[in-house]
Amino acid sequence: MMAAVNYSEAMHLSVVKNIAVVGAGIAGSLAAYKLIKQGYSVTVYESDQLKQSCSFTAAGMLAPMAELETADSGVYQLGVKSLSMWPAILNQLEQDHDEKIFFNDQGTLVVHHTQDQGCLDQFIASLQSKLGSEFSNLCEQVSVSNCEPDLINFSKGILLKNEAQLDSHQLLNALHRVIKVKGKWLNQKVNSISPKSISLSNGCTHPYDWVFDCRGLAASKDINGLHGIRGERILVHAPQVNINRMVRLMHPRYRLYIAPRDNDHYVIGATELESSDNGPISVRSALELLSAAFSLHSGFAEARIIDMRTGLRPTRFDHQPFLKTKNGLTVINGFYRHGFLIAPAVIKNALHEFTESINKNGLTNKPVMKQTEVNHESYV
Repeated sequence: MMAAVNYSEAMHLSVVKNIAVVGAGIAGSLAAYKLIKQGYSVTVYESDQLKQSCSFTAAGMLAPMAELETADSGVYQLGVKSLSMWPAILNQLEQDHDEKIFFNDQGTLVVHHTQDQGCLDQFIASLQSKLGSEFSNLCEQVSVSNCEPDLINFSKGILLKNEAQLDSHQLLNALHRVIKVKGKWLNQKVNSISPKSISLSNGCTHPYDWVFDCRGLAASKDINGLHGIRGERILVHAPQVNINRMVRLMHPRYRLYIAPRDNDHYVIGATELESSDNGPISVRSALELLSAAFSLHSGFAEARIIDMRTGLRPTRFDHQPFLKTKNGLTVINGFYRHGFLIAPAVIKNALHEFTESINKNGLTNKPVMKQTEVNHESYV
């Protein structure tokens, strides 16, 4: 339902047109893209360190059930909702960008070595407890030879049906190209942010009608408890391996996965360390990840290492996404290891709160009516 507004009164409302988005990881990039599609004039600020961000390190796994082992039901529901939103987002972006973005929705196959049976039992018990009656519909015991014939070291596995993956690099590059064409992109470091204003490292201050703060760890001084969790992953080219869906290998230390990409490429990850060190991957981590991959499929022995990356995942101690809106400022942060998994749903809520704040404070982006029927979800 649309509530009628006197047109002459609407014309006197302050106009929200120029928006700054600070940070171009998955949160900032998707928010900027959506705002541009809604007709706003958007300027994105990003430093030259973008390629080292956790968004570019991430594998782009959309795995709500796999994450449910340690995440709560709120993150799970955000992931499920976002998973249903990604196909439409990718379709629209491919039309704008004119290039295909890798997307695989064949689910996740969970396997284990005999010595890690306890890890699998604990994983299944956790999912059964949290999913309840949904478990049997979403998870299925399968023959590995029927599901992934190349994995000859395993006989049975668990298929998590409602999971997918995308190529994070392709997605981010596509978002950035569209933003640069239809918006404005500035490679400048932002020192501080306040409602409707940003200050750069050169001392200049720029006013805006609204600011979206998506800086990740760069906002740690402004968000209580925000800190980084180190993650490491490896990209290999392995033409002797033929895996078609994500594979989760039970491991006593890490949540290990193998994520297939186009042209025989595979992402192997990921470590999780309580550390703020963003330096190169350690020998220990590299050995653990590559040894796990080799134990999964001997063809990885002849794989070529294309890339090794580390990143610091921004999170608070509750590992919940952080969303806060006040007049002139929206803060989105704390995505932890769930960035691509939950981004569409969180950004949708952020834009809803943005619209609600505009209406509440007598602002508008155009002289039209306030939307009154929106499904609003809350975040911690």
